[in-house]
Amino acid sequence: MNSPTLFTSVLLDKIDLGDGWNLNILSHRIATITNPKGRRKITYFGFDTEEQAREFKAAIEQLGAVSAAVVRPSQRLSYYAWECKVWGCPIELILALVERQKSEQNVMIFDNSIVKMQ
Repeated sequence: MNSPTLFTSVLLDKIDLGDGWNLNILSHRIATITNPKGRRKITYFGFDTEEQAREFKAAIEQLGAVSAAVVRPSQRLSYYAWECKVWGCPIELILALVERQKSEQNVMIFDNSIVKMQ
């Protein structure tokens, strides 16, 4: 379930993709796409290297927190060469990672797994 009020507090930019779809920039490394009804469909996490993106993907899949994820050259997050495109990412995980970036700029932590973001 989406929490628009929670996203509003971390939203840096909102880009209209047409037909009511939006790219919501939550940080330089994290963005979501919402449909015309405002429901989050996809979340993107940006990385400098393919290896970092693959480590992140493995960590979130190991947690069982997402329905699917793929690593690809970045198409949505222009600051990074690679991104992990994620379906079914829980809002709690997204917000925790946004907050983590604010306090520890280059590290994302998942339970006992650490994915360093250089």
